[in-house]
Amino acid sequence: MRFSKLSSSTKVTDEQNRLSKEQAGLTRQEQLLKKKLILEAKKEQERKKTKIKVTTTLQAPFGVPRGGKSSYPQKGRPRLVREIQNDKVKFLILCLVFAVIIVMLWRAIPS
Repeated sequence: MRFSKLSSSTKVTDEQNRLSKEQAGLTRQEQLLKKKLILEAKKEQERKKTKIKVTTTLQAPFGVPRGGKSSYPQKGRPRLVREIQNDKVKFLILCLVFAVIIVMLWRAIPS
């Protein structure tokens, strides 16, 4: 059995094939690493957001509205228009009684 010598051109093409396969593998690895890096960056950014949100809520004073919420949240059912009007009438009656008491005290004081 005779072994034929490989020509230099076949050696070069074999080497090129090997190198191109190796390059393809390296590019796949690079893409996977880039994806992992992007995912880690997103996770880190999310952690920072939650950390900032937690520290902000812990440090915020109680009277300041946060996050676009109204400063007076609705508790229970919303008040009806009739109830609001009744409260206004009660307030006016109390003001009238207070004014009468003031006038009576003013007259009681001798001048």
